[in-house]
Amino acid sequence: MISLIKSFERLKEGLNKTKKQLIESLNYIFANKENLDEKDLERVEEILLLSDVGIAATEMIINRIRDRLKKSGQVNSLDLIEILKSELISILEQVNLKQSGVDFNNINLLDNIRPKVITIIGVNGTGKTTSTGKLAYNFKQKKYSVLIAAADTFRAAADEQLNVWAKRADVEIFSSNNSKDPGAVVFEALSYAEKNLIDVVLIDTAGRLHTKIDLMNELTKVNRVINKKIGRDSDEILLVVDATMGQNILSQIENFLKFIPITGIILTKLDGTAKGGVIFQIVNTYKLPIRFVGVGEGLEDLQPFQPTNFVSALIEK
Repeated sequence: MISLIKSFERLKEGLNKTKKQLIESLNYIFANKENLDEKDLERVEEILLLSDVGIAATEMIINRIRDRLKKSGQVNSLDLIEILKSELISILEQVNLKQSGVDFNNINLLDNIRPKVITIIGVNGTGKTTSTGKLAYNFKQKKYSVLIAAADTFRAAADEQLNVWAKRADVEIFSSNNSKDPGAVVFEALSYAEKNLIDVVLIDTAGRLHTKIDLMNELTKVNRVINKKIGRDSDEILLVVDATMGQNILSQIENFLKFIPITGIILTKLDGTAKGGVIFQIVNTYKLPIRFVGVGEGLEDLQPFQPTNFVSALIEK
C-alpha cells in the first residue's frame, strides 16, 4: 500500500501544472520588490482568476491581503503564501469536514448496514469507469469485500473495460447478459451483495451528457431501484468530473443536481491541467465535498481528498 509520504509526493507532482501557473506567476510580482502594494492586488487577482480559483474565493483572498496591508503596511511573499493557504483551506474545510455519507477511511459496518452502496455517475470521457476501478482498489486495500455492479448497459465495450479494472483491483464484478435494463442489473447485483455479505457495492452507471433529458431520467430510475431494494438511497452518489474541462464542470454539476442528489465529487485528471483551482469554485458554489482526486494513471493515483494536504501540495514552495 502506498505510504503517506509517497502519496503526498504524487499529489504534488499531479498538481504541478496548476502550481506552476499559480506560484510562478505570484513569484514574478516579487522579482524586483520585497512587498506588495495596492497596485499589485489587481495582478494577484488576475492570477487567481486565471487559475480558475473563482470570483468569490478570489475576493476573499484579496480582502484578506488588503486588510493585512492596512494593518501592517506591508505584505511580503511569505505573508501572501500564508494568507493563500489559510483562505483556501478554509474554503475546502467548510464542506469537507462535515460528517455525512461514507467515511472512506473507515467504513462503519458496526451498524450492520451492509452493503454500503456507492453510485458513480458522470459525463462520457471524465474517467468514470477508471475511477470506479481505482475506488474498488482503495477499498480492497482496506480489507473490505467489494462488488462492482456493471450498470452501463449502453456501451458494448463497457463490461470489457470494467472487467479489466475489476481484475486489476482484485474484486468481484456483477454484470448481466440477460438484461439491458440498468435498473434490473442494479437490483440483481444488490441481491447478490446482500446474500454474500459484501461490504461495499460500487455501481458504475453509463456515461451521459448532462443535457440529455431521457438519459438523465434513466439515472433517476436507477436511484429509485436502489431505494426500493435496500430501503434507502445510495450511501454516496459521486459525480466524476474532469479537471481539464475547467468552467464547464460547473454546468455539469448544476444539471446533474436537477435529477439526482449528488453527495460528493471525484475530480480526475488534475495532472493534465493548469486550472486545478476549479476545485475551490466547486466547493464554494455547490457546497459539495471533494471525495477523491485523480493525479495519475496508476491504481493508487485516485487519492482520498484531504484539504490541508491538497493546499500544501498546491502552494508549497
